[in-house]
Amino acid sequence: MKTRMKQLITIKSIPVLVLVLLVVLGSSFVKGTDQDSEHRPVYHAAITLYSVEDDIAAIKDCGNLYALALNTGDLELWMSLHTDDVLKMGPGAPSVLGLEQLRTKMEPAFDDFTFEMTINTEEVQVAGDLAFARGTYTLSMTPKAGGETISAMPDGKFLTIWKRQADGSWKASHDCYNSNVPPAQ
Repeated sequence: MKTRMKQLITIKSIPVLVLVLLVVLGSSFVKGTDQDSEHRPVYHAAITLYSVEDDIAAIKDCGNLYALALNTGDLELWMSLHTDDVLKMGPGAPSVLGLEQLRTKMEPAFDDFTFEMTINTEEVQVAGDLAFARGTYTLSMTPKAGGETISAMPDGKFLTIWKRQADGSWKASHDCYNSNVPPAQ
């Protein structure tokens, strides 16, 4: 137990040590006399330390926003959760690549149906600026023109790759989803 605790302390201390080192080294760039201050370059370093726990929570929040966007019919919110080069791989259809193709495919669905979706994110693993989330979901669709509700994914599962954006937010870059229920014959 003590050895494991030492490893954790050492691992968690690394970002702090790097920050201290950069501050110390950075200060050597700004030392000098007043006469060379006009010609001396200015160095700026931006360091952002992310907490894995915060990243996991943020990715789960994105999953909740995904469901909320569908449930409220907010196509723009739903689209904003994807990278420009998103790849969607759904069941029984060709892959969709990029936001333009995604909008073309989904705009009619948002126009013609109301959705009811639940998402249960069961696992999130973060590795730097990439992460994956795995879980289950349900999805039903009701025609806005009237008619019976369609249980589109009564027992669905997903595996999504998330990419950290320059502003620190997360967006889905690859999304694969299907159902545990065999297709109707």
